[in-house]
Amino acid sequence: MNIEVLDSSENFQTWISRDYIAEELKNELQKASVLIVPFEKLRDFEKPLFPIETSNILRYFQQNFDKDFTVDICITDDLYTEFGFYNNYKRLGKFVVATVAIPTFVTILSAYVYDRYIKEEESKPEINIIDNSTKIVVNDTHISTVSQKKYLQPVQVKFSVTVVDSSGNSKEIKFEGPAKEISSALEALKKYEEPKKEVADDEESTSLE
Repeated sequence: MNIEVLDSSENFQTWISRDYIAEELKNELQKASVLIVPFEKLRDFEKPLFPIETSNILRYFQQNFDKDFTVDICITDDLYTEFGFYNNYKRLGKFVVATVAIPTFVTILSAYVYDRYIKEEESKPEINIIDNSTKIVVNDTHISTVSQKKYLQPVQVKFSVTVVDSSGNSKEIKFEGPAKEISSALEALKKYEEPKKEVADDEESTSLE
């Protein structure tokens, strides 16, 4: 498992101001508490790209999000393109999240990962290796080791979240590791949570600076 916390210059406004965002869409994106944003200049592709299943994640958030918050995707329908990242990681994508929406975001992303990956992993039957003193060897590797590698490898996920406070300051949290350990990364987000209520003039707001 690997968790990185980095300074970031990205926020809602920098993403909404991208050249490929149509003017009419910008007004809608301004209302968002969570944005799903694309990968840019990936490999030889000029257009922005999203991981496969991004549309499912967006739908899951829209169906479960608190009515006080909104989630949107930072692209027009005609430019939306999914890209298959064929490696050992299930890429969940890149998110920009307002600090006031962190608790709701954490709850829903945790539920999505559980429903989509962890539940399936937990439902797989336990494999018991029985050794009756007759060892089968494949390429000098005991068959029990082969079985464990093939069937017991945990699902790996990868994603990043840029949290943005009320002043526009931001931090990026990157996670890659077993799906079952996603709570560790999401707990790191809670450090930056801000209350939704208005901050009084004599109170200091939480800052990511």
